[in-house]
Amino acid sequence: MAIRLDIKSELPKGIKWTNQHTKQLPFSIAQAINASVQGSKFIAGSKQKSALNTLAGSSRRYLDRPKPSTQKGFRATVAKKATLTSVIKTKDRPYNQDRYLGGSIFGGDSKQKYDAIFVRHSTAKNIPANSRLVPTTAVKRDRYGNITKTTINKIYKSIGTARNTGDNVFIGKPTGGNRPAGVYRRERGNKLRALFIAQQSVNYSPIFPAKKEAEGAIRKTFGLYLRRQLQVNVRNNMARKA
Repeated sequence: MAIRLDIKSELPKGIKWTNQHTKQLPFSIAQAINASVQGSKFIAGSKQKSALNTLAGSSRRYLDRPKPSTQKGFRATVAKKATLTSVIKTKDRPYNQDRYLGGSIFGGDSKQKYDAIFVRHSTAKNIPANSRLVPTTAVKRDRYGNITKTTINKIYKSIGTARNTGDNVFIGKPTGGNRPAGVYRRERGNKLRALFIAQQSVNYSPIFPAKKEAEGAIRKTFGLYLRRQLQVNVRNNMARKA
């Protein structure tokens, strides 16, 4: 005995469902990309698992005492269904995280912003233009180990002041002895204290594998989010047309 099944009546529904999947796929992919990269208000917990949040946590493992602004120093473009692309970038405003995060991620020149400020000063002498300035322990740092803009400005304003103030700063190579070129403070009693020492600029290797960390986070969530959003979008669209 054979049981004959006739499912022809169900074929239009299956075709309609398949067509809806095809139609909703680009939009669903874009949603899944955005949720994986930066989180979505439509998917619970996606922000905590996102690539941007992962990078914030990873920065604390790979970098030395990063500031909150450094931990949040990444942004991402929004993926659209026409492009299906999201690009993670380091921020350039308001703290110019791109300047110092770029070196940690990609390697390269280790120069700081204050290098150019001092090296290009009109009174600077005997310091090559491509030098980097290495701060000594005499320069005040904040609790994250960074030199603040206020400290740099204070040193800068002391350049060329009267020698007898105890706070005269000059840029160059001290006469006598064999002290290297740099930024020095002439204290009372004509005592010199090095603030920055000039060294030849060197290229450093990357220390923060941001690409690897971000890709790892995306791989864990993208497929799950895509399946979820595709089902939701197909169901909602078919319900509207029912």
